[in-house]
Amino acid sequence: MVAGFGAGQLLRLGSNIVLAALLYEEVFALMGIVSTLMIGLTMLSDIGLKPSVVQHSRGNHPEFLNTVWTIQILRGFVLYLVLLLLTFPVTQLYGANDPAAYELYILIPFIGLMVVLDGLQSSRMLTAERHLQLARLTQIEIVVQVSMAALMIGLAWYLRSVYALAIAAVVSAALRTFLTYTMLPGAPSRLAWERNTVRDVVRFGKWLFVSTCLTFLTLQADRLLVSGLFPLAEVGVYFMAVNLAMLVGVLVGKLQQSVIFPWYARMMDEGVSLPAAFQKTRLVTLVSVTYMVSLLFVGAAPFFDLAYDDRYAKAAIYLPVLVVGVWFSCLAGMYGAAFLVIGRSKWSATTSISKLLVLGVALPPVLMLGGDLLSVSLVVVGGDVVRAVMSQWLGNRQGLLKLKIDAAMLLLLIFTCAAGYSMINHVELIAGQHPLIKLFAAGALVTLFFTPLFLKFAWPLFKNRRA
Repeated sequence: MVAGFGAGQLLRLGSNIVLAALLYEEVFALMGIVSTLMIGLTMLSDIGLKPSVVQHSRGNHPEFLNTVWTIQILRGFVLYLVLLLLTFPVTQLYGANDPAAYELYILIPFIGLMVVLDGLQSSRMLTAERHLQLARLTQIEIVVQVSMAALMIGLAWYLRSVYALAIAAVVSAALRTFLTYTMLPGAPSRLAWERNTVRDVVRFGKWLFVSTCLTFLTLQADRLLVSGLFPLAEVGVYFMAVNLAMLVGVLVGKLQQSVIFPWYARMMDEGVSLPAAFQKTRLVTLVSVTYMVSLLFVGAAPFFDLAYDDRYAKAAIYLPVLVVGVWFSCLAGMYGAAFLVIGRSKWSATTSISKLLVLGVALPPVLMLGGDLLSVSLVVVGGDVVRAVMSQWLGNRQGLLKLKIDAAMLLLLIFTCAAGYSMINHVELIAGQHPLIKLFAAGALVTLFFTPLFLKFAWPLFKNRRA
């Protein structure tokens, strides 16, 4: 899964650099608004269909599986109807700030077709998640990512407008749905409605629904606000930094949902305690997150100097700040996966509320006092810190907390970032070099610091896997 995600993100990053040269900054802001709206509706209607199949004892039963699949389809059509209803007020809201946002009248209904297509994915996707069929799932994602990147670049060169990205997004969603029927093994999907299954799904998902709603607000509140308060050109640059920073969070989230959560459930079924299972994943996850965050922090300035023109220079300032918040967000997510497997989705909701309170208290006065997007970034990081601390406190009640390990990784992050920043800005041999040389030097330094940890904690896992 890491290999597939990495390949997909390299494709996305490469295509993003090309698109930045072909298109205007406003394009990325418009796509960011539509994406945030769709993610929001998806999360605000999440009742845990995939986790239900993963953790339920009847997850392999045809009636259970097909009932969940039927709910999934209905949800997709309902979400699209809601998107259509929101098109006018959302467009008016953001259009009042920047006339370029009136393109949303067309973009939202068109790109919104993705939620219908996603809802039509085969029930074999649910089974593949339950049985950790990661190779097949990764193959599908690679095919989709390659096709999407090629289509986006070709259409952007021809159309030179936001509709190039919109068309590519919808076509890729259709391709992904098609591949779930042709590349995954399993019984054919069919419509079903079993009352006991519906009741079990609702019972399991009610607190997960609340948690997901709050998670959306904590992750997307800043994007919703800045899109209505700042010019879209500035917002597009900010979104560029946000998307890069979230690479780490998205990867860790995928691993938690598709690997760690099912693995916890399996271990507990076999009699392994949750603290014991949690400790097996803690160090490898934290070391990997700290390494990736350090790379993004140290390499931000030379990367943007190398890959983008002057329009995106401020993104090199936003990225190091935002990626520190991602480290704390991933720390909270580690505990969140453990809370979910023991049915404590209420705790995940509580941690999200803590961050939301920080944003609600701090963001309005910062914006009223004329704060810029950097100030917004700092507030977001503060909320991530509070959420992580709350997660640790709740995790301690289940015997999950190892404060020395968490603190050691944080100190390593601070030390690595400080050393890397000093090297590329103040060491004369490096500071005056081409951005590409700076980028390689930053990567080499960070990798040098983390190699002993990977050899000690990660390599034995891969070695045991091969054995």
